[in-house]
Amino acid sequence: MQPDYSTILIVDNAEFIRMIARLRLEGAGVPPRNIHEAENGQQAYDLLVAKEIPNILCDYEMEVLDGIELATRLFITEKRKGLRFVLFSGTPMAKITAALAETGLDIPVIPKTLLRENWTKTELVSIWFPELATFLSQQQK
Repeated sequence: MQPDYSTILIVDNAEFIRMIARLRLEGAGVPPRNIHEAENGQQAYDLLVAKEIPNILCDYEMEVLDGIELATRLFITEKRKGLRFVLFSGTPMAKITAALAETGLDIPVIPKTLLRENWTKTELVSIWFPELATFLSQQQK
């Protein structure tokens, strides 16, 4: 069964950051009903299992289950396929890159400062979530 790439999950322990990410996604054309939120990796995991959300925009540092722990669980432990997982953080990139190298994960990492900038559909959706971009372009027809 093909995943429903029209949905996306924002994972961050800061409500303000989730709100900004939601507004950016809505500005890029994602319908509000297609955007889900979780406060930590465990809540995210539970939502992913329940709703099979394939697009994940996830913070690196959180209590309970952080972004790398969530990605490790999904990609390495459970060997899930078809997920689009983007890690974002205010943590220095060198620290995140080193942490990812220890796991063997190859997932994109973007600085959280991009949340403050004006995302365009191309920057946000097309590059990081190409199937979501396809859904959005079909909605515009």
